[in-house]
Amino acid sequence: MEDITTKKYMLEYGTWTGIILVCFAIMLFFLDAHYEDSTSTQIINALIQFSGITIACLAYKKANSSKISWGETRKIGSGVSLIIAIIALIYTYLLINVIEPGYMDKVLEISYYETLEKYPEVLADMELNQYIETAKPYTWFTYPAILFFTIFFGFLYSLILGFFIKTKNA
Repeated sequence: MEDITTKKYMLEYGTWTGIILVCFAIMLFFLDAHYEDSTSTQIINALIQFSGITIACLAYKKANSSKISWGETRKIGSGVSLIIAIIALIYTYLLINVIEPGYMDKVLEISYYETLEKYPEVLADMELNQYIETAKPYTWFTYPAILFFTIFFGFLYSLILGFFIKTKNA
């Protein structure tokens, strides 16, 4: 009899879900929509991630004689999210440093004009170049933020999912 481990499902479904998310990001890139911080894009990203977690947990449950515990659901959900986060970090690194080296400057420029429009008093007498030079040292925070929020929301979702799909006495 085959030994069923959660690791196999985390790696397989995390990789596939990460690839799908990168394909979505590449689609946005080619549509020049990768600078937009729209709610619909964030919802679609979350739905893709949550779908990957759900499918991984249900596949594990099916392979494990229809048994899955709440802990296994959390473990699979967190593992899938970790794999997704690693793939997202690699894509983000390539986007910022290889594909479009001026990406962060453009993001900071967009941020400057949005802040200027909504809160002009915050930027007082700060020019665009000064804003970019001030903010640039903090752009490294993008990487830990991707890692933390991807894993955090995946864990929260898997907590909730576990209540619905766990089997009694598993």
